[in-house]
Amino acid sequence: MRLSPLVCAHRGRSGVVPENTMAAYEAAVEIGADFLELDVRRTSGGEIVCIHDAAVDRTTDGSGEIEQMTLAEVQNLDAGSWKGAEFAGERIPLLSDVLAQIAPRLVLDIEIKQRGIADEVARLVVAADAVRDVTIVSFATEDLAAAKAEEPTIACGLITSGPADASLGAARDLISSALSCGANFISCHHGNVTETLVRECHLMGLSLMAWTMDQPDDISRMLEMRVDGLVTNFPERALEMLGETS
Repeated sequence: MRLSPLVCAHRGRSGVVPENTMAAYEAAVEIGADFLELDVRRTSGGEIVCIHDAAVDRTTDGSGEIEQMTLAEVQNLDAGSWKGAEFAGERIPLLSDVLAQIAPRLVLDIEIKQRGIADEVARLVVAADAVRDVTIVSFATEDLAAAKAEEPTIACGLITSGPADASLGAARDLISSALSCGANFISCHHGNVTETLVRECHLMGLSLMAWTMDQPDDISRMLEMRVDGLVTNFPERALEMLGETS
C-alpha cells in the first residue's frame, strides 16, 4: 500500500472538468485522488463560495467581482460551459455544500484566496464536523494564524513560491515562517523544491507538498525529491505513474 506521496487534485480534476465545480470534485473522488484543493472567496452577503479568481469572467458566463455579487447572482452563473458543452449548467458551489457532500469521502485542501475570511472558513469546517477531513492553506501567515485561533486542531499549510534561494539558510527561514503561524506543512512551487528544503522540512516535523505539476518529467523529479504530496490538474497522470489508476 502506498504511503507517500499523496496525490492532490488541483481545483478538482480540473485538467478535464471545469475547475472548482461539483463535477470536478466528484471526478477527483472517482479517479482515486487522495485529496483535492479548492479555492474560496466571499460574496457580498458574506457566503463562502468556491472560486479561484477575484472576478467570475474567466470561468463563468458572467462578469464582475465575486465580493460585489449576491449569492443568488453567483449561483445563477454557468460555471461549466467554458470547458465544454457537456458541462453546461455547472454552478459555483457553496463551501458548506462541498463540506457536506465531498469531505466525508475525500480530504479537502481549502485555499484562502481573500484576506479576512479564514476564521469564517474554519467555523464552517467545525460546523460541518469536518476538522479531520480538511486542511486550510494560504500564502498569508495571518490567514493560517486566524484559522488556528478559531480551531487549534485544524491542519494548516503555508503556500509559497519557494525559499529566497537554494541555500540552507533560506530553507530554514521559510520553515521558521511556517512554524510561527502554526502550519503543519509547506506547499511549494515544484520548480523551487530542493532536496535541502525537503530534508529540513522533515527534520522539523513538517510535510512538503509540491504544486502544480502536470508533466511526467516534473512529477518524476518530485518523486525523486521525496516530497510528501503532488498537486496536479491531472491526478490521473500522477496516479498512473504510481501504478494506481484503475
